[in-house]
Amino acid sequence: MENDSGILKLSQLSAIVAGVFQMHFSEERFWVTAEIVGMKLSRGHCYLQLAEKDENGATPKAEFRGNIWSFQYERISQRFFRMTGSPLREQIQVLLCVEVKYHERYGLSLIVHDIDPAFTLGHLELEKRKTIEKLKQEGLYDRNRELELPAGLQRIALISAEDSRGYEDFMNRLNTNPYGYAFDVTLYNSLLQGDLAAGSIIAQLQQIKTDRLLKGFDAVALVRGGGATSGMECFNNYLLAETIATFSLPVITGIGHHADSNVCDEVAHTKRMTPTDVANFFIEHQQEFEGTILSYWEQVRDIAEQTVQDENQFVKEASIRLHQQVQRTVSRSGRQLDQAAFALKHRMQKSLLEEQATIRRLQEHLRKESRLQTQLERGYFDEQSDGLRRQTAAILHREEAGLDTTASAVRLLDPELVLRRGYSYSLVEGKLLSSITDARSGDTLTTVLKDGTIQSKII
Repeated sequence: MENDSGILKLSQLSAIVAGVFQMHFSEERFWVTAEIVGMKLSRGHCYLQLAEKDENGATPKAEFRGNIWSFQYERISQRFFRMTGSPLREQIQVLLCVEVKYHERYGLSLIVHDIDPAFTLGHLELEKRKTIEKLKQEGLYDRNRELELPAGLQRIALISAEDSRGYEDFMNRLNTNPYGYAFDVTLYNSLLQGDLAAGSIIAQLQQIKTDRLLKGFDAVALVRGGGATSGMECFNNYLLAETIATFSLPVITGIGHHADSNVCDEVAHTKRMTPTDVANFFIEHQQEFEGTILSYWEQVRDIAEQTVQDENQFVKEASIRLHQQVQRTVSRSGRQLDQAAFALKHRMQKSLLEEQATIRRLQEHLRKESRLQTQLERGYFDEQSDGLRRQTAAILHREEAGLDTTASAVRLLDPELVLRRGYSYSLVEGKLLSSITDARSGDTLTTVLKDGTIQSKII
């Protein structure tokens, strides 16, 4: 293979390496664990980028290319999906049966003959347990569950996908509940599966926290329709679980039909299996609330009825006591009244006799005073009558003289005498004309003289 100078061509070196790999790794297979950090499909083949990372999960300690040829890929991928509920994808740990190959042109790669789905499931479960343990150590595991549910749950912040079956089931159940309860639901549209789902849900929880004061939410519902287990891996994300655990409102989850729980279910206030179950939770809570209110009402009614009965009994007994007291009082007062009446009658008789004697004395005195006063008044009356006759005669004489003077003046003002002295007066439309402003052009003017009238037109 060497030339005379000892220098190899690249192809020659590649052939030597290929020979070594052929000698040591021919037809030999190994089970290895790795994380799929890259994946691409082309013409039915699957090309993987496999890596083993350090303890911090950041720096690769080893990397290989892996190839699953098309005749193997369909079988491997279908079996993996059937057992895990998840397709082969990036960012999962896998246990692979590989054959080491070295191609003179494409270099070193691993040919994947099989993948053990049970290892991936176990690794995911281990990661979930680690997350739960960490939350417990930090005292966050039960925090949301310890929140007290409000008496009524009507204003709900709903995190779901607007076009998902889960959202539709949730809303249909709430809106068609047989009790006619009204719910105020605000949708916060979010991704619910895939690598970006956890971040999307966290962002919506933060938005709900901002909107809480304005909208007064009672609780948060996180619902997702049924689907593959793979779509639920985002709900094992530590940051998402921590956000739910520390959230200031109760979080009710209904993430899918699967019995397998996830970390978000573990730390939520209440876990339900499906979106419909979550809707039933809110309806049942309202039933309990209504039952509590009705119970309180019945207690209030019973207390009121008992109070009314007690008061009626008290009034009845008080009426009897009052009637008896009144009878005793009336009887006692009657006796006192009889005694007082007898004493009063005696005093009145005595007073009447004394008053009669006094009246007789006054009558005799009055008769004497009347006779004397009558004599005095008669002399005074005669004197005043004479004076009044003299004054009346004088007044009549003066008035007769004044009346004669007035009659002479009135005769001088007689209209006929005034007209005879050469005066006249004018009428307009039968009314006395006293001012030029009372006449208008075209009116008929009647002038009255001592011996007749003259009519003329005013120009």
